[in-house]
Amino acid sequence: MKTDPEYFRNARAQLLKDGYCIVDGELPEGMSKKLLDWSNRWIEKTPHTSKWKYQGSDIHISGVRNISRRVPNFPQDEIVDFLIEHPRQIMVALRLEDLHSGGTFQIISKPPKAPALYWHQDWARWDDPLSMAPWPQQVFLNWYLSDTSKENGCLRVIPGSHLKRLDLHSHLVKPHEGGGYDVTETDEWMFYDHPQAIDVKINVGELLIADARLLHSTHPNISETRRTVLLGWFYRNTSEIPSDWNGAVPQEILDREPHLRVDFNREPGAYLK
Repeated sequence: MKTDPEYFRNARAQLLKDGYCIVDGELPEGMSKKLLDWSNRWIEKTPHTSKWKYQGSDIHISGVRNISRRVPNFPQDEIVDFLIEHPRQIMVALRLEDLHSGGTFQIISKPPKAPALYWHQDWARWDDPLSMAPWPQQVFLNWYLSDTSKENGCLRVIPGSHLKRLDLHSHLVKPHEGGGYDVTETDEWMFYDHPQAIDVKINVGELLIADARLLHSTHPNISETRRTVLLGWFYRNTSEIPSDWNGAVPQEILDREPHLRVDFNREPGAYLK
């Protein structure tokens, strides 16, 4: 594993500022091929639904040692345990050790000639003052199983959109089951070519870590080959300010009721300034 503290300081600084970072995933030799073969087997044996038009697939698999507490009846596979446990030291080096896996990974695979994925963010606690947290409260880890490019549907992000309201926020349909499954490819806002958007091209073996609040989408896959990513969610299990945080804290968080409970809500509200 990389041991240069400056490498991880820079990656963490980008995560806080832009909402994402990319680090060397330190995968063992041959593991990328093993993960690709494994994901292909799951894709081939899993019935696909029309709801997956824009994602390509969305297959949820739990670990064996790390079981999903939210959905304990997901199929289990030890490969998911590897995906959860392997990046632990990377998370420590990024000072993200207080984020823990939800117990699952998703196989999201865009087949050849598949359309773009619409703009969305995945934070669901927008009624909570923690929405303003300058530290990551929830992140996703992405392992891409092929080098990505604009041609095969690479990720697009709008840096800084996890902490700053843009015009786009007020025009988006809630993602996935909230309405995203049913949008049309001609929806001008969901597929808007935003001037602040950038392409995130990633090589096999690299690990992308991104804030759940970050606006992201993908290009269409216009290539002749499948583009697969393994995505896992990691959460802070506390609403306390991180013990090592030495930056400013929004007053709304300082005034937050310690045991506040909020309903599931994917739509940014007053806490996104």
